[in-house]
Amino acid sequence: MRRLTIAVLLAGCLCSVGPMMAHGQGTAAKPPERGPLPSANAGDQVLVKREAARLIDPDKYRTHLSLEPYLTVTLAAPFDGVIRQVAQKTNSQVKSQQELVRIDNTLQKLQLTRAQAVFKAATAEQKLADKKDENQAALAQAKLDIAKAELDLAQYNVDQATLRAPIIGEVLKVFVSEGQYVRAGDPIMVVGDVSKLKVDIPVERATVEKDKPFSLKVEQAEAEGRIDAVLPLDPKFNALRDLFESVASAIVMFDNANGKWKAGQTVFVPLIPRHPVVEVPSSAVANLPDGGRRIQILRQSVVRDLPVVLMGPIGSNRLFVSGAFGEGDEVIYETSHTLPDGFVLRSAAATPGTGTTGTGNTGATGTPKTGGAGF
Repeated sequence: MRRLTIAVLLAGCLCSVGPMMAHGQGTAAKPPERGPLPSANAGDQVLVKREAARLIDPDKYRTHLSLEPYLTVTLAAPFDGVIRQVAQKTNSQVKSQQELVRIDNTLQKLQLTRAQAVFKAATAEQKLADKKDENQAALAQAKLDIAKAELDLAQYNVDQATLRAPIIGEVLKVFVSEGQYVRAGDPIMVVGDVSKLKVDIPVERATVEKDKPFSLKVEQAEAEGRIDAVLPLDPKFNALRDLFESVASAIVMFDNANGKWKAGQTVFVPLIPRHPVVEVPSSAVANLPDGGRRIQILRQSVVRDLPVVLMGPIGSNRLFVSGAFGEGDEVIYETSHTLPDGFVLRSAAATPGTGTTGTGNTGATGTPKTGGAGF
């Protein structure tokens, strides 16, 4: 019986290195059902199929995401002038039409005074015009209309010298200080509605739906949001097309009436990898008790359990994963025994019964590892 077991292991060593035929692919026969693998012990002969981990730098996909106010308005200087007063500071809560900044309006007041005088003269001229002379009456009325328009414009310019909050919200940024000279169009202040916050994230199109709840990690906490819209992928996420079959952008909205969240807090999403990305056989992926996924790697002859995040599939029997891989790691995708984390594998000598044949297929003897990497 022992001789038969060794023969089976040697046959496994001689298998080809490429990916195994996936269940249901082509015309391959369904592999026989296998029971639980035996646990590896010191001195056991163990068959390990593995392949080199080819690391993809996660910086290729990195995009920094953060919470943004539902609505922001940037107030700009309506004309050249000097900042006379800044009534509100950063983080101040403001009401609609509350005064924020006042610009010196001496010039505008003088123009208003002149426009008032012109309007007064035009009014008098219109009263004195001969009503019987239609041309004279029409000319006087036209002058009055022009004077009224100039008066309204002058009053508007005076009013524009006081910048008011267009919405109920919070002062997010102040770009000026009292006494500073500004040009027309220069940004003065940013006001945002922070009662709701939003973030634009990449998602797998098939997994999201408008108005459905969606959870995200905001810094160290979990936040429950809602899908406000599903849109074509934002160009800043284009690199992720390499990892997923169908990826889109989703606007996730968070109710922030209680002020729990702050604009600018960092958002993390699973689709943007934080660790190196590696293409692995599907057979290498196993479940963790907490619902996560892991693979086993061979690192300096030591078996290591490595938690991973699943990315997109490649065909039917390979996929991308992201995890804390290192240079020189090898991905284990089939073994003859259950290998505990920290188990040391030593290559068996190429002699009958303990051979090593083919790149990536190793016949080895195992030693339990009680600490650190290496033998």
